[in-house]
Amino acid sequence: MKSVEDIVELYTVRLREDDNNKARMRVLRDYYNGDVVVPLPEIDGNEQSAVANLLAQGLDQTAMRIASTSPDIFCPPTDPSKKRARDNSSIRRKALFGWWENSRMDLQLAKRARQLIGYSTTCTQIRFNSKTGCPEWHVRDPLTAYPAKLFGVEDMRPRDCIFTYRRTINWLMKIYPEAVSSFPQAQPEDVIDIIEYVDDEEQVLVATRGPMQYGTTFQRREIARSEVQLERIPNPVGRTPVVFASRISLDGAQGQFDGILGMYQMQARLMALEVIAVQKGIFPDTWLIGRPGETPQIVSPADGFSGEVGVIRGGDLKDMSLQPGYMTNPAIDRLERAQRLTAGIPAEFGGESTSNIRTGRRGDAVLSAVVDFPVQEAQKIMARSLQEENKLAIDTALAYARSKPKSFYVTTKSAKGRVDYIPKVNFDTTDNVVSYSQAGADINTLVIGGGQRVGMGTMSKQSFMMLDPLIDDPEFEHDTVIAEQLETALLQSIQQQAAEGAIPPADLARIMNLVAYDKLELGAAVEKVQREAQERQAEQVEAMAPEAQPGLAIPGMGAEGMAMPPAEAMPADQPSMEQLIGAL
Repeated sequence: MKSVEDIVELYTVRLREDDNNKARMRVLRDYYNGDVVVPLPEIDGNEQSAVANLLAQGLDQTAMRIASTSPDIFCPPTDPSKKRARDNSSIRRKALFGWWENSRMDLQLAKRARQLIGYSTTCTQIRFNSKTGCPEWHVRDPLTAYPAKLFGVEDMRPRDCIFTYRRTINWLMKIYPEAVSSFPQAQPEDVIDIIEYVDDEEQVLVATRGPMQYGTTFQRREIARSEVQLERIPNPVGRTPVVFASRISLDGAQGQFDGILGMYQMQARLMALEVIAVQKGIFPDTWLIGRPGETPQIVSPADGFSGEVGVIRGGDLKDMSLQPGYMTNPAIDRLERAQRLTAGIPAEFGGESTSNIRTGRRGDAVLSAVVDFPVQEAQKIMARSLQEENKLAIDTALAYARSKPKSFYVTTKSAKGRVDYIPKVNFDTTDNVVSYSQAGADINTLVIGGGQRVGMGTMSKQSFMMLDPLIDDPEFEHDTVIAEQLETALLQSIQQQAAEGAIPPADLARIMNLVAYDKLELGAAVEKVQREAQERQAEQVEAMAPEAQPGLAIPGMGAEGMAMPPAEAMPADQPSMEQLIGAL
């Protein structure tokens, strides 16, 4: 167990060691938000950059492609030969999908994808929600996370982690009123630092303030650092509930767009200079130039709005026009192209089409070569992180709700349905595998590639439905497709028999009315007309006669008003009852 002083000291050390990395993240965040300062005295400090924000465009587009498809979960049974183990693996899988749904994983993945490719890291914390009785995923801001040293991208589980954020004394008075006395000189709106420390044994919450300057300019004094423990609770999981996923690089943290920040700054500066030159051309500076031996003087200034004529003495007025240099625009264009090449931002992200691409297929090939591989790598990293998070979630459920039964409904495809579990009974292992069906493919590429495989015969339609992100319930969709095909066959059969005169017009009109006005399905309408025809046949023909039993004639074929002749007496060109039934 660490004391409050140890935690504060540890935070101070990590804050100093990670200062450069955090500064890099803050710069990228500011550029993403458009908060760029152009270092020119002629530019207003509040004026925004006048160039296209390729960083925000590329980051958002890449992140949306990463999060456009959802990963799948496979939970292997501890013993495939035992039914209980197979049932438990299915329950674990459904439970994990249900926990994902409860944590809004689809939205979290979109946010985490932006953090991964922008900051080069993303952080997730697993907590237990006592109200829902389920583990929850919480995305933490990497700017405020200070984990213990991690050794490479494969090391995702730090031995401890510190999170920091700021709150006011007013917030402290509402949540922890007894702790306010530790800051006697603080005002309600003064800011304090909240330090959240987590490891495999405990979770500690500390409030700290100082050192800082306090008072007016003439009465300024130093305030010593003050800290107070707000909470300290044990960690029953026995593992640090934090997972870090990092982008792969040669050395240290490196975001995908770090290399274009200097180019963006230079482009913004050149664009600002060009705008200044254009403004000077529209509103030129006017100079009063003195004549030889005379002192120039403005007697009265001119006013164009009032029609007042200006008067000068001893000199001449001259407008100094300024035009942008002829190399300004080519330099701006080269900087934009360099940004696209460095960060892998195709022009197609902005809705443009390069002139050398003549076909849609060629354009897709170029776009895929630029985008697919970064997306593929990011999805693999996210899948590996989710796998570790699932293990933590299962351990969390075992620690906090070991013997408590839980039941809820899962809407995720391939796991849709009700799930009932007791952690200590059904969670016999934490093993799970998270994978994307086709890493690197967005939703459109996935659908096209899957359709091609179905056409080639290398994938079944049902397997493709399991992968298609547009299909929520593959089993229902499969049954619906079959029902539609059978309905089409039934309709074609009715049309053929109607054209041959085998179905009376009255029965056809009855089927049409049942479908159009009574809103019956075609099959139900045919069945109802069939029953009505059988009833009419039974009423019109003499009871108990062998040839008059209902159902022997094809319903709706006009056989209700007459007895069926013997089979040997039927014309040779008239179809038999078996043929008509087969056609229907």
